[in-house]
Parts: sequence; structure tokens; C-alpha cells
Amino acid sequence: MFRFVASILLIAFAAGCTGDAALRQQALTAQQQQQAQIAEFQRRASGLDANNQDLHAQIAQTQQQSKILQDEVGLLKKQLRDAGEQLTQAQQQIASAKQENTTLLASTRQRGGATITPNNSLQQSVSQIQISGAQVRVDGDLIRIEIPADQIFMTGTNTLHQNAYGTLDQVANAIRQQFPRNLIGVEGHTDNQAASPPFASQHQLSASMAQATFDQLVARGQVPPNRLFVVGHGGNHPVVSNATPAGQARNRRIDIVIYPEDVGS
Repeated sequence: MFRFVASILLIAFAAGCTGDAALRQQALTAQQQQQAQIAEFQRRASGLDANNQDLHAQIAQTQQQSKILQDEVGLLKKQLRDAGEQLTQAQQQIASAKQENTTLLASTRQRGGATITPNNSLQQSVSQIQISGAQVRVDGDLIRIEIPADQIFMTGTNTLHQNAYGTLDQVANAIRQQFPRNLIGVEGHTDNQAASPPFASQHQLSASMAQATFDQLVARGQVPPNRLFVVGHGGNHPVVSNATPAGQARNRRIDIVIYPEDVGS
């Protein structure tokens, strides 16, 4: 009987010890899980803090860029205002120049007692101009009869070829028949080469060629001198590039310029 009771007590004690161990194991496991959760929360908190710092940095950068853009917009507005003021000034200058031009034109409507009036039918005469070796073209409200200088003059001089007289007679006939009352300009043009003595410059040479042409139109062609004027442009107005001999030859020319103004016969 004593042994039986002792056995029962030993079994009960063993069961009690086993229950305490299980409880301790459960408590330890719960503690470890709690610590793992705390570590995870701390990790997430650190990540959020880093993200927060990045956001603050981006906000600061955005604010800086916004300030730069505002400054640029301000500068552009100022430049626009300045451009507007310059445009207004330019428009005023253009209007003033037009007014001065109108005044000047009005003051020159009388030349030698002849009234100058526009001839709107001037360009209709272009197709009727026939001059050997010459090119005829419309230039705005002008007509240009372009004659190669080498067809009239010895190259680099104001000395006329023998066959120049026939060409200039054709020019004079066209002026008398097609433009009997118009203002006529005689323009001399050269290439880009240096002038040779006795001419000090290409301007001097071109003016001399224009004057020689003028003299022939008046003397042989019987064109009234009060309808003509002479200009020497030198090499300032090439019609093609001077890079080749052919281009230089084209630029050496006499232009007979027909103006729309009627200056009388």
C-alpha cells in the first residue's frame, strides 16, 4: 500500500515538472516572436525615416528649381518688355522714315519744270525690248537692261569697242520708242578685281564707264540729257559670284535702268 501511494506521488510530481517546462517553452517562444516583431517595427521605422529624409531633400530641390524658374520667367518678362519697347521705337522710326520719304518725294516731284508721275504700264514694255547681247529684267517697279561691259569696253578701261556703237544705238532706240518720257539711270558695275591705272578704284572705273555710255546715248542716240543720270557702283552689287572668270565677266556690266517716273521728253 505504501509503495502504491509513493508511486502515485512520484507520477504526480513528474507530471507537474513536465507542465512547468512546457509553460516556460511557450513563454520563451512568445518572447522571441515579440522581439522579432519589435525588430521588424524598428527596421520599418528606420526605412520610413530614410524615405522622409529623401522626401525633404526632393522638396528642397523642387523649391530651388521653382525659384530658378521664377527668376527665369522674370528675366523673360523683362526681355519681352524691352523687346516690345524696341519694336515700338522701330515702328515709330519706320513711320517717321516713311513720312520723310513722302515729304522728299513730294519735294522732288518737280525736276527741271517737268512733273514726275508714275507710269504703271512700264513693265508691259519689257517683251518689246530687243538688244543684242543684253538681258532685260524687271526689278520691282524698275526695268533693267543689263549689257556686258566687255561687249562695250576694252576690259578694265572706259575705251569703247568699235562694235559698241551698234549696241548703244539699239539702247537709244529702245529708250526713244518704248520709254520716251521716263527717267533713265546709267549704272556702271565692275567685278572684284583691283583697278588698273589710270583708275584709282573700281568705283572710279565704273563711274567712268557709265559716263562714257551717257555721252554716247546723248550724242549718238539723241536721248535728252535731262532724263539721264549716272551712277558708278564699283563692285558693290554683283549679280553672281566672282569666284570664276565667267562670274566676274557677268558682274562687269552697264545697267540701263528705266524708272516709272515721267519726266517729259
